[in-house]
Amino acid sequence: LAAPPPPPVILIPGIAGSQLEVRLNETYEAPAWYCRHGSAAPQWQLCWFELSSYARTACLAKEMHVGVVAEKSGGRNLTYENTPGVEVRPVDFGGVEGIRCLDPSICELSHYFAPVIDALEREAGYVVNETLFGAPYDFRMAGDGLEQEGYHAGLTDLIEAVVSRNGGVPVTLVVHSMGGMVATNFLAGKERSWTLANVGGLVFISSPFGGAPVALQSSISGAAIALPFYHDAFLQVQDNSPSGPWLFPSAGLWAGDTLVETNSRNYSATPEDYEALLRDLNRADQLLALGEVRNLKGIHLDAPSGPAFPPLNVAKVSCFFGAGRQTPKTMKYDVDGFQPGGDPPPPKYDYTDGDGVVDAKSLAYCAQAFPDAAVTSKVFQDQEHMAILGSEAMLSQLVNALLNSRPAH
Repeated sequence: LAAPPPPPVILIPGIAGSQLEVRLNETYEAPAWYCRHGSAAPQWQLCWFELSSYARTACLAKEMHVGVVAEKSGGRNLTYENTPGVEVRPVDFGGVEGIRCLDPSICELSHYFAPVIDALEREAGYVVNETLFGAPYDFRMAGDGLEQEGYHAGLTDLIEAVVSRNGGVPVTLVVHSMGGMVATNFLAGKERSWTLANVGGLVFISSPFGGAPVALQSSISGAAIALPFYHDAFLQVQDNSPSGPWLFPSAGLWAGDTLVETNSRNYSATPEDYEALLRDLNRADQLLALGEVRNLKGIHLDAPSGPAFPPLNVAKVSCFFGAGRQTPKTMKYDVDGFQPGGDPPPPKYDYTDGDGVVDAKSLAYCAQAFPDAAVTSKVFQDQEHMAILGSEAMLSQLVNALLNSRPAH
Protein backbone atom coordinates (compact mmCIF):
# COMPACT_ATOMS: atom_id res chain seq x y z
CA LEU A 1 0.00 0.00 0.00
CA ALA A 2 1.15 3.53 -0.74
CA ALA A 3 1.98 5.63 2.29
CA PRO A 4 -0.83 7.98 3.30
CA PRO A 5 -0.29 11.66 2.59
CA PRO A 6 1.08 13.91 5.34
CA PRO A 7 -1.39 15.99 7.36
CA PRO A 8 -2.75 19.16 5.79
CA VAL A 9 -0.82 22.28 6.76
CA ILE A 10 -1.88 25.85 7.43
CA LEU A 11 0.92 28.44 7.51
CA ILE A 12 0.60 31.39 9.93
CA PRO A 13 3.15 34.20 9.42
CA GLY A 14 4.88 36.49 11.87
CA ILE A 15 4.64 40.23 12.37
CA ALA A 16 4.90 42.14 9.07
CA GLY A 17 4.77 38.82 7.17
CA SER A 18 1.22 39.19 5.84
CA GLN A 19 0.51 41.33 2.82
CA LEU A 20 -2.28 43.78 3.70
CA GLU A 21 -4.56 45.80 1.47
CA VAL A 22 -6.66 48.86 2.15
CA ARG A 23 -9.90 50.31 0.79
CA LEU A 24 -10.33 54.07 1.17
CA ASN A 25 -13.82 55.50 0.91
CA GLU A 26 -14.79 59.09 0.20
CA THR A 27 -14.56 60.12 3.86
CA TYR A 28 -10.83 59.35 4.02
CA GLU A 29 -8.60 62.44 4.21
CA ALA A 30 -5.14 61.82 2.79
CA PRO A 31 -2.25 63.45 4.71
CA ALA A 32 -0.53 64.73 1.53
CA TRP A 33 -1.21 65.29 -2.15
CA TYR A 34 1.08 62.43 -3.18
CA CYS A 35 -0.81 59.87 -1.05
CA ARG A 36 -3.71 57.72 -2.14
CA HIS A 37 -7.06 59.48 -1.84
CA GLY A 38 -10.49 58.21 -0.93
CA SER A 39 -13.16 57.38 -3.49
CA ALA A 40 -16.91 56.94 -3.70
CA ALA A 41 -16.20 53.63 -5.43
CA PRO A 42 -13.13 52.42 -3.54
CA GLN A 43 -11.06 49.44 -4.66
CA TRP A 44 -8.81 47.23 -2.57
CA GLN A 45 -5.17 48.28 -2.97
CA LEU A 46 -1.99 46.75 -1.59
CA CYS A 47 -0.55 48.77 1.29
CA TRP A 48 1.82 46.30 2.99
CA PHE A 49 4.22 45.78 1.55
CA GLU A 50 5.20 47.90 -1.43
CA LEU A 51 8.77 49.11 -1.79
CA SER A 52 7.37 52.52 -2.74
CA SER A 53 5.96 52.78 0.82
CA TYR A 54 9.51 53.35 1.99
CA ALA A 55 9.41 56.73 0.20
CA ARG A 56 5.98 57.76 1.47
CA THR A 57 5.84 56.56 5.04
CA ALA A 58 3.42 59.31 6.13
CA CYS A 59 0.82 57.90 3.72
CA LEU A 60 1.25 54.37 5.02
CA ALA A 61 1.20 55.55 8.63
CA LYS A 62 -2.26 57.07 8.27
CA GLU A 63 -3.64 54.15 6.28
CA MET A 64 -2.44 51.67 8.91
CA HIS A 65 -3.02 53.68 12.09
CA VAL A 66 -4.87 51.86 14.88
CA GLY A 67 -6.98 53.83 17.32
CA VAL A 68 -7.64 52.19 20.69
CA VAL A 69 -10.92 53.04 22.40
CA ALA A 70 -11.38 52.18 26.08
CA GLU A 71 -14.95 50.99 26.43
CA LYS A 72 -16.79 47.89 27.49
CA SER A 73 -18.61 46.61 24.42
CA GLY A 74 -19.76 43.09 23.58
CA GLY A 75 -17.73 41.66 26.46
CA ARG A 76 -14.58 43.52 25.38
CA ASN A 77 -12.72 46.14 27.37
CA LEU A 78 -11.13 47.74 24.30
CA THR A 79 -12.27 48.44 20.77
CA TYR A 80 -9.84 48.94 17.90
CA GLU A 81 -10.53 51.34 15.06
CA ASN A 82 -8.92 52.19 11.74
CA THR A 83 -8.47 55.74 10.52
CA PRO A 84 -11.92 57.01 9.41
CA GLY A 85 -12.63 55.94 5.86
CA VAL A 86 -10.13 53.04 5.93
CA GLU A 87 -10.70 49.29 5.78
CA VAL A 88 -7.79 46.85 6.13
CA ARG A 89 -7.65 43.15 5.33
CA PRO A 90 -4.99 40.48 4.65
CA VAL A 91 -4.34 39.36 1.09
CA ASP A 92 -5.48 35.87 0.00
CA PHE A 93 -6.71 34.46 3.31
CA GLY A 94 -6.78 30.69 2.93
CA GLY A 95 -4.23 30.77 0.10
CA VAL A 96 -0.49 31.36 0.21
CA GLU A 97 0.02 34.30 -2.16
CA GLY A 98 -0.28 36.82 0.67
CA ILE A 99 2.56 35.19 2.62
CA ARG A 100 4.81 33.85 -0.12
CA CYS A 101 6.73 37.13 -0.25
CA LEU A 102 6.48 40.66 1.16
CA ASP A 103 6.26 42.69 -2.07
CA PRO A 104 4.60 40.74 -4.90
CA SER A 105 6.14 43.03 -7.52
CA ILE A 106 9.62 41.81 -6.53
CA CYS A 107 8.76 38.44 -5.02
CA GLU A 108 12.15 36.84 -5.68
CA LEU A 109 13.87 39.67 -3.79
CA SER A 110 11.40 39.78 -0.89
CA HIS A 111 10.49 36.14 -0.30
CA TYR A 112 9.03 35.19 3.05
CA PHE A 113 7.32 31.78 3.29
CA ALA A 114 8.35 30.98 -0.31
CA PRO A 115 11.18 28.56 0.68
CA VAL A 116 8.82 26.70 3.03
CA ILE A 117 6.08 26.45 0.40
CA ASP A 118 8.55 25.25 -2.24
CA ALA A 119 10.05 22.62 0.09
CA LEU A 120 6.67 21.23 1.11
CA GLU A 121 5.56 20.99 -2.52
CA ARG A 122 8.84 19.47 -3.73
CA GLU A 123 9.80 17.19 -0.84
CA ALA A 124 6.50 16.18 0.72
CA GLY A 125 3.96 16.34 -2.12
CA TYR A 126 1.88 19.20 -0.74
CA VAL A 127 -0.52 20.96 -3.10
CA VAL A 128 -1.57 24.56 -2.51
CA ASN A 129 -5.29 24.90 -1.78
CA GLU A 130 -5.64 21.12 -1.37
CA THR A 131 -3.27 20.20 1.45
CA LEU A 132 -1.36 23.48 1.93
CA PHE A 133 -3.02 26.71 3.02
CA GLY A 134 -2.20 30.09 4.55
CA ALA A 135 -3.80 32.22 7.25
CA PRO A 136 -2.43 35.76 6.95
CA TYR A 137 -3.71 38.32 9.43
CA ASP A 138 -3.70 41.99 10.38
CA PHE A 139 -0.39 42.02 12.26
CA ARG A 140 -1.08 45.42 13.80
CA MET A 141 -3.37 43.63 16.23
CA ALA A 142 -2.83 41.49 19.29
CA GLY A 143 -5.04 38.46 19.86
CA ASP A 144 -8.08 40.38 21.09
CA GLY A 145 -8.02 42.70 18.09
CA LEU A 146 -7.74 39.77 15.71
CA GLU A 147 -10.77 38.19 17.32
CA GLN A 148 -12.64 41.49 17.01
CA GLU A 149 -11.79 41.65 13.31
CA GLY A 150 -13.15 38.13 12.74
CA TYR A 151 -9.82 36.38 12.26
CA HIS A 152 -10.54 33.67 14.82
CA ALA A 153 -13.90 32.90 13.24
CA GLY A 154 -12.29 32.82 9.81
CA LEU A 155 -9.47 30.56 10.98
CA THR A 156 -11.99 28.22 12.63
CA ASP A 157 -13.94 27.95 9.38
CA LEU A 158 -10.74 27.42 7.37
CA ILE A 159 -9.48 24.65 9.65
CA GLU A 160 -12.82 22.85 9.67
CA ALA A 161 -13.08 23.08 5.87
CA VAL A 162 -9.52 21.77 5.41
CA VAL A 163 -10.12 18.87 7.80
CA SER A 164 -13.34 17.96 6.00
CA ARG A 165 -11.66 18.18 2.60
CA ASN A 166 -8.87 15.86 3.78
CA GLY A 167 -11.02 13.07 5.10
CA GLY A 168 -11.12 14.17 8.71
CA VAL A 169 -7.33 14.35 9.14
CA PRO A 170 -6.50 17.16 11.61
CA VAL A 171 -4.34 20.03 10.39
CA THR A 172 -0.84 20.91 11.47
CA LEU A 173 -0.28 24.61 12.03
CA VAL A 174 3.19 25.76 10.93
CA VAL A 175 3.80 29.18 12.43
CA HIS A 176 6.61 31.72 12.33
CA SER A 177 7.56 34.32 14.95
CA MET A 178 4.50 36.22 16.26
CA GLY A 179 2.38 33.67 14.41
CA GLY A 180 3.09 31.43 17.39
CA MET A 181 1.37 33.91 19.70
CA VAL A 182 -1.52 34.16 17.26
CA ALA A 183 -1.89 30.37 17.24
CA THR A 184 -1.70 29.92 21.01
CA ASN A 185 -4.17 32.75 21.61
CA PHE A 186 -6.54 31.18 19.08
CA LEU A 187 -6.29 27.73 20.67
CA ALA A 188 -6.67 29.07 24.22
CA GLY A 189 -10.25 29.94 23.35
CA LYS A 190 -11.15 26.53 21.94
CA GLU A 191 -12.91 23.59 23.56
CA ARG A 192 -10.66 20.58 24.07
CA SER A 193 -12.87 18.36 21.91
CA TRP A 194 -12.67 20.81 19.00
CA THR A 195 -8.88 21.04 19.13
CA LEU A 196 -8.39 17.27 19.38
CA ALA A 197 -10.62 16.77 16.34
CA ASN A 198 -9.16 19.53 14.20
CA VAL A 199 -5.54 20.37 15.17
CA GLY A 200 -3.12 17.46 15.29
CA GLY A 201 0.13 19.34 15.63
CA LEU A 202 1.97 22.63 15.88
CA VAL A 203 5.34 23.55 14.44
CA PHE A 204 6.79 26.77 15.87
CA ILE A 205 9.61 28.47 14.00
CA SER A 206 11.38 31.38 15.77
CA SER A 207 8.40 32.03 18.03
CA PRO A 208 8.94 34.48 20.95
CA PHE A 209 7.06 32.74 23.74
CA GLY A 210 8.41 35.24 26.26
CA GLY A 211 8.41 38.29 24.00
CA ALA A 212 11.54 40.16 22.91
CA PRO A 213 13.35 43.34 24.01
CA VAL A 214 13.43 44.55 20.41
CA ALA A 215 9.64 45.00 20.66
CA LEU A 216 10.34 47.85 23.10
CA GLN A 217 12.58 49.45 20.50
CA SER A 218 9.72 49.25 17.99
CA SER A 219 7.64 51.46 20.27
CA ILE A 220 10.48 53.82 21.18
CA SER A 221 12.37 54.52 17.97
CA GLY A 222 11.26 51.91 15.48
CA ALA A 223 12.92 48.61 14.65
CA ALA A 224 13.65 46.93 11.36
CA ILE A 225 12.44 43.55 12.77
CA ALA A 226 14.90 41.67 10.53
CA LEU A 227 13.72 43.52 7.43
CA PRO A 228 16.14 45.57 5.27
CA PHE A 229 14.92 49.03 6.33
CA TYR A 230 16.22 51.92 8.38
CA HIS A 231 15.24 51.58 12.02
CA ASP A 232 12.52 54.27 12.14
CA ALA A 233 11.17 53.90 8.61
CA PHE A 234 7.82 52.66 9.92
CA LEU A 235 7.87 54.04 13.46
CA GLN A 236 4.49 55.70 12.93
CA VAL A 237 2.99 52.27 12.26
CA GLN A 238 4.86 50.47 15.03
CA ASP A 239 4.28 53.03 17.78
CA ASN A 240 0.49 52.61 17.88
CA SER A 241 -0.02 48.94 16.94
CA PRO A 242 -1.42 46.85 19.84
CA SER A 243 0.81 43.95 18.77
CA GLY A 244 3.78 45.96 20.08
CA PRO A 245 2.96 45.66 23.81
CA TRP A 246 1.81 42.09 23.20
CA LEU A 247 5.42 41.31 22.26
CA PHE A 248 7.08 43.10 25.19
CA PRO A 249 9.39 40.81 27.22
CA SER A 250 7.82 38.64 29.89
CA ALA A 251 8.36 40.23 33.30
CA GLY A 252 8.80 36.82 34.91
CA LEU A 253 11.23 35.51 32.31
CA TRP A 254 13.40 38.65 32.44
CA ALA A 255 13.04 38.93 36.24
CA GLY A 256 13.18 42.71 36.37
CA ASP A 257 16.29 43.08 34.19
CA THR A 258 17.03 46.55 32.86
CA LEU A 259 16.04 46.58 29.19
CA VAL A 260 16.12 50.27 28.23
CA GLU A 261 18.61 52.89 29.42
CA THR A 262 18.70 56.66 28.97
CA ASN A 263 20.95 59.25 30.59
CA SER A 264 18.29 60.11 33.15
CA ARG A 265 16.39 56.88 33.89
CA ASN A 266 16.19 53.19 33.09
CA TYR A 267 13.23 50.93 32.34
CA SER A 268 13.10 47.35 33.56
CA ALA A 269 11.07 44.27 32.66
CA THR A 270 8.08 45.10 34.83
CA PRO A 271 4.51 46.05 33.93
CA GLU A 272 4.96 49.31 35.83
CA ASP A 273 8.02 50.31 33.80
CA TYR A 274 6.34 49.34 30.54
CA GLU A 275 3.51 51.68 31.48
CA ALA A 276 5.96 54.44 32.44
CA LEU A 277 7.84 54.04 29.16
CA LEU A 278 4.74 54.35 26.99
CA ARG A 279 3.51 57.25 29.10
CA ASP A 280 6.83 59.09 28.79
CA LEU A 281 6.73 58.62 25.01
CA ASN A 282 3.02 59.50 24.86
CA ARG A 283 2.24 56.29 22.96
CA ALA A 284 -1.39 56.69 24.01
CA ASP A 285 -2.90 53.88 21.94
CA GLN A 286 -0.33 51.34 23.06
CA LEU A 287 -0.67 52.49 26.66
CA LEU A 288 -4.37 51.63 26.56
CA ALA A 289 -3.66 48.29 24.91
CA LEU A 290 -0.91 47.36 27.37
CA GLY A 291 -3.22 46.57 30.27
CA GLU A 292 -5.39 44.34 28.10
CA VAL A 293 -3.08 42.34 25.85
CA ARG A 294 -0.70 41.02 28.52
CA ASN A 295 -3.39 38.71 29.89
CA LEU A 296 -5.70 37.26 27.25
CA LYS A 297 -7.69 34.04 27.48
CA GLY A 298 -5.74 32.79 30.48
CA ILE A 299 -2.33 33.39 28.88
CA HIS A 300 -0.49 35.40 31.54
CA LEU A 301 2.56 36.84 29.81
CA ASP A 302 3.93 38.44 32.97
CA ALA A 303 3.41 35.55 35.40
CA PRO A 304 6.14 35.46 38.10
CA SER A 305 8.10 32.47 36.78
CA GLY A 306 7.51 33.10 33.08
CA PRO A 307 4.49 33.10 30.77
CA ALA A 308 1.67 30.85 32.00
CA PHE A 309 -0.54 29.05 29.49
CA PRO A 310 -3.82 27.21 29.93
CA PRO A 311 -4.10 23.70 28.45
CA LEU A 312 -3.88 24.05 24.66
CA ASN A 313 -4.74 20.41 23.94
CA VAL A 314 -2.35 19.78 21.06
CA ALA A 315 -0.75 16.33 21.09
CA LYS A 316 2.41 16.96 19.06
CA VAL A 317 4.57 20.10 19.10
CA SER A 318 7.85 20.95 17.37
CA CYS A 319 9.93 23.97 18.39
CA PHE A 320 12.50 25.10 15.79
CA PHE A 321 14.66 28.15 16.37
CA GLY A 322 18.06 29.66 15.69
CA ALA A 323 20.91 30.45 18.06
CA GLY A 324 24.42 31.81 18.08
CA ARG A 325 23.50 35.25 16.77
CA GLN A 326 24.06 38.54 18.61
CA THR A 327 20.61 39.48 19.88
CA PRO A 328 19.65 42.78 21.56
CA LYS A 329 19.29 42.45 25.31
CA THR A 330 19.54 46.05 26.55
CA MET A 331 18.96 49.18 24.46
CA LYS A 332 21.00 52.24 25.42
CA TYR A 333 19.71 55.61 24.21
CA ASP A 334 22.04 58.59 24.39
CA VAL A 335 19.27 61.01 25.35
CA ASP A 336 18.45 62.75 28.62
CA GLY A 337 14.97 61.27 28.54
CA PHE A 338 12.16 60.38 26.17
CA GLN A 339 10.00 63.22 24.91
CA PRO A 340 6.27 62.82 24.21
CA GLY A 341 5.79 61.87 20.58
CA GLY A 342 9.56 61.77 20.08
CA ASP A 343 11.66 59.89 17.55
CA PRO A 344 14.90 59.10 19.40
CA PRO A 345 18.07 58.10 17.55
CA PRO A 346 18.80 54.38 17.25
CA PRO A 347 20.14 52.77 20.41
CA LYS A 348 23.38 50.98 21.12
CA TYR A 349 23.05 47.46 22.45
CA ASP A 350 24.22 45.01 25.01
CA TYR A 351 23.81 41.61 23.41
CA THR A 352 22.90 38.08 24.43
CA ASP A 353 22.44 34.81 22.59
CA GLY A 354 19.46 34.27 20.34
CA ASP A 355 18.47 34.42 16.68
CA GLY A 356 19.35 38.09 16.15
CA VAL A 357 15.83 39.25 17.03
CA VAL A 358 14.53 37.04 19.85
CA ASP A 359 16.44 36.07 23.02
CA ALA A 360 17.35 32.38 23.45
CA LYS A 361 15.34 31.97 26.65
CA SER A 362 12.19 33.28 24.97
CA LEU A 363 12.62 30.89 22.04
CA ALA A 364 13.39 27.90 24.27
CA TYR A 365 10.31 28.58 26.43
CA CYS A 366 8.26 26.98 23.65
CA ALA A 367 8.56 23.55 25.28
CA GLN A 368 7.25 24.80 28.64
CA ALA A 369 3.99 26.02 27.14
CA PHE A 370 2.95 22.44 26.35
CA PRO A 371 3.58 20.23 29.41
CA ASP A 372 1.09 17.59 28.24
CA ALA A 373 2.28 17.35 24.63
CA ALA A 374 5.01 15.36 22.94
CA VAL A 375 7.48 18.20 22.33
CA THR A 376 10.50 18.10 20.04
CA SER A 377 12.92 21.04 20.19
CA LYS A 378 15.61 21.62 17.59
CA VAL A 379 18.17 24.44 17.74
CA PHE A 380 19.81 25.56 14.49
CA GLN A 381 23.16 27.18 15.17
CA ASP A 382 23.92 30.50 13.48
CA GLN A 383 20.44 30.73 12.00
CA GLU A 384 18.80 34.16 12.02
CA HIS A 385 15.16 34.91 12.82
CA MET A 386 13.94 35.37 9.24
CA ALA A 387 16.66 33.54 7.29
CA ILE A 388 15.83 30.29 9.09
CA LEU A 389 12.81 29.96 6.79
CA GLY A 390 15.26 29.28 3.97
CA SER A 391 17.59 27.03 5.96
CA GLU A 392 18.00 23.63 4.30
CA ALA A 393 18.55 22.02 7.70
CA MET A 394 15.36 23.51 9.14
CA LEU A 395 13.33 22.68 6.03
CA SER A 396 14.55 19.07 6.17
CA GLN A 397 13.47 18.83 9.81
CA LEU A 398 10.10 20.35 8.97
CA VAL A 399 9.46 17.93 6.13
CA ASN A 400 10.48 14.98 8.31
CA ALA A 401 8.25 16.15 11.15
CA LEU A 402 5.26 16.34 8.82
CA LEU A 403 5.97 13.03 7.09
CA ASN A 404 6.32 11.36 10.48
CA SER A 405 2.89 12.76 11.44
CA ARG A 406 1.07 10.87 8.69
CA PRO A 407 -2.13 9.26 9.90
CA ALA A 408 -2.09 5.48 10.22
CA HIS A 409 -3.59 3.37 7.44
